[in-house]
Amino acid sequence: MKTKHQFCWFTALGLLAVVNLGAQNEEASPLENSSWQLIEMRTSAGAVQRPENPEDYLIRFRLNGRTQITADCNEAGATWSHEGGILRVTELVTTRKLCVAPSLFNFYIMHLQNTVQAELQDQRLTLSTENRRAELIFEPYVFSPSF
Repeated sequence: MKTKHQFCWFTALGLLAVVNLGAQNEEASPLENSSWQLIEMRTSAGAVQRPENPEDYLIRFRLNGRTQITADCNEAGATWSHEGGILRVTELVTTRKLCVAPSLFNFYIMHLQNTVQAELQDQRLTLSTENRRAELIFEPYVFSPSF
């Protein structure tokens, strides 16, 4: 009986060690726990759009593959995964308020849903759709309260 209990304990400890080593080998994405504000959208056709207020277009990459998105007068949430240069934004759910014109809401959300690539360079984050048909260019966002 004692040998059976010892075997169970060693098996449980071994499983915990394997799980812990696997978790340590996973590298966190550099996007994890970061917040970005949109400064420009570009299309392959040459169109360039800039938000009047970049703080109205935010993306916050949270832990556990969750993201929080501000899109003008709307809020959204999604899941995200990032490995190498590949970024996927999936399961996007958004409110559908009618924002005051001019609003980039529709284009912003559409391009986020179609994002396939992320490039982080010189404090700029560029999210690209397939074949770079559209690029969303962000800079770091730091919340500064106004009193």
